[in-house]
Amino acid sequence: MEKRGEGLNKRNKGFSLVELIIVITIMVILAAVIGMAIIRYINKARKQVDVETAETIYKAAELAMASTDEEVQQAWEQNTGRTKYTVTANGETYEMEIIAWARGSFNYDNRNGEFKHGWDGLDSQWPWVLELKANLIQLGGKSFNTPYEVLPFKYRKTKDPYGRVTQYADSWMIFRRVADDKNKKGDDYAVEVWIGYKRNTADGYGTNTVLPFYRLYPDTDKRFYDD
Repeated sequence: MEKRGEGLNKRNKGFSLVELIIVITIMVILAAVIGMAIIRYINKARKQVDVETAETIYKAAELAMASTDEEVQQAWEQNTGRTKYTVTANGETYEMEIIAWARGSFNYDNRNGEFKHGWDGLDSQWPWVLELKANLIQLGGKSFNTPYEVLPFKYRKTKDPYGRVTQYADSWMIFRRVADDKNKKGDDYAVEVWIGYKRNTADGYGTNTVLPFYRLYPDTDKRFYDD
């Protein structure tokens, strides 16, 4: 005869080892999936902050372009005669040239945190760049020549979509579009804000030392969010 409670004890003996392993495995998988979703959400939020910073830079650049100061206008409109970059953003391919750049990361001890003109030896671009910086102080509350002069990236792991370098993007870049001679789109001198990599070489600003990755403003390159 079965003793009282003996059957109940057999039925309530708990998880077997196999069942326990299955439960733990499911919990680990769920934690990994949730963790990856949280990371993606955080990264997307950081990228959005970078786009908003790019918009501020863009607005400062447009104000500088609209300056009534003749010296500033001439600095913007002059032909640099330097390298033109062929880029693609949101399915459109076109040419542009670098006008100014600044570090977007702290990897360089805050050096070059201020925007500088795009090409060595073209000091005539400085009036426009100085106007740009003055506008940034008004729009973004950024005081240059301080330990906080850098406009930092919030997302710091943007890779080169063309595989030219393994380094992450480290610089803001202001480019001027070059009119498409073939299609005559009339977008000459339109300003764009990109992020990319600026090589630290002893050769100055020679060909291919400025590598644009993604256009952040206007019309943010959709690939930026997928990076």
